[in-house]
Amino acid sequence: MSIEAISTNCATKSVECERVTARNLLRIKIPKARGFKYITLNEEISQLAVERDLNFLDYRYVEGYEAIWSKEHDVIECEVELPQESFQFEHMFRNNEDASEAGKLYIDTHLPDVTVELSEVTDEFNLLDLCKDIGRPRPSISMRASRFDRRKSWSTSLKITGINVSNHDEAKEVIETIFASICFQFDCKTSIPLMLAVEHNYSREKTDTSQMENLKLTAVNQKYDNEALSLYWYAQSAVGMPLLQYLALYQVIEFYYPIYSELAAQKKVANILKDPCFNSHSEKDIARIFNIVKSASSTRSELSQLEATFKECIDLSLLRDWLKSETKRDEYFRSKNAIKLSEYKINSNADDEDLLRQVWQRFYNIRCRIVHTKGAEGELEVLHPQSKEVKYLDYDIELANFLAHRVLISSSKPINTT
Repeated sequence: MSIEAISTNCATKSVECERVTARNLLRIKIPKARGFKYITLNEEISQLAVERDLNFLDYRYVEGYEAIWSKEHDVIECEVELPQESFQFEHMFRNNEDASEAGKLYIDTHLPDVTVELSEVTDEFNLLDLCKDIGRPRPSISMRASRFDRRKSWSTSLKITGINVSNHDEAKEVIETIFASICFQFDCKTSIPLMLAVEHNYSREKTDTSQMENLKLTAVNQKYDNEALSLYWYAQSAVGMPLLQYLALYQVIEFYYPIYSELAAQKKVANILKDPCFNSHSEKDIARIFNIVKSASSTRSELSQLEATFKECIDLSLLRDWLKSETKRDEYFRSKNAIKLSEYKINSNADDEDLLRQVWQRFYNIRCRIVHTKGAEGELEVLHPQSKEVKYLDYDIELANFLAHRVLISSSKPINTT
């Protein structure tokens, strides 16, 4: 059996593996930075690997990218893609005679004995990508050898050899320097945004349809601001772009800053105007109104505007119930992983005032890291798409969604049917 042959090869190369006898599968530990990732092979894909003499056991994953590297073969390979779609080499270069015939495009680096090419992904890359464990079952078709070559033809990668790579960090640096420069040059010359494929995050759950069974929509009697709702839908459409999604949700709430941050001043002015003693011809009375407006404008920082908006729109009992409704989510906001994104934790058992403060501080702090601005307490480390912490952002996006919902609902107005 091919699985047995690969298992023996694992032992020879000191690669850890385990047989799943009941299902006739082989799970193999592939190194990745300072950790590892499992791949799972069935008999059919194992037979293909043996027949094609694939050296996939000599490769390791590169953290943060859809990429592999091998010290034994002195090669680094990173997939490239277009926004929201794959980059199919044969299709894209069908009018380039040289690249079309050779099946690859060579790129000069001016480094001696170093070769870089853009071409269809290798068999080794394809296998390591197709068979990696993603934390939930893949469709069975993903394991069939019949799909292997078809899947391979859809994907393109940059490959470099002769660079004398000896460790993971060196491989990653090549990707972030040489490969990234090639992609940028490609974009400048073609206006086609060829990008390095960042590591896919498979943690997002599939759409939950369980609530559809007894769904009943209530009478529509409220309307929402079109601009804010447009930003909300933009966030929902930013699949696979968590930073963009987070920022768009922040902008939904930011849209209402002028309303809620000036609410206290508006109430003060309204009370003065209702006073029977108010004299619109009195310079002293007019000055009182002017000073209220001036004071409100001069002390209005972005964080204070967020605070004012949350105080008006967020029902703390709903917030607390939402946090506690999912144990893993509640635990996350008090965990070490939460600190990797922001120093501010959220404790659902805190009293009302502290809980709301924790929420707006964390929400604003992460936003500042994304846009790389100075927060309330100085310069923050930028949070970019390749940052390791991005993989922990899911629960914070859920929180941003919840907050956006509450602000939109609180700011809605009755539909005037007359």
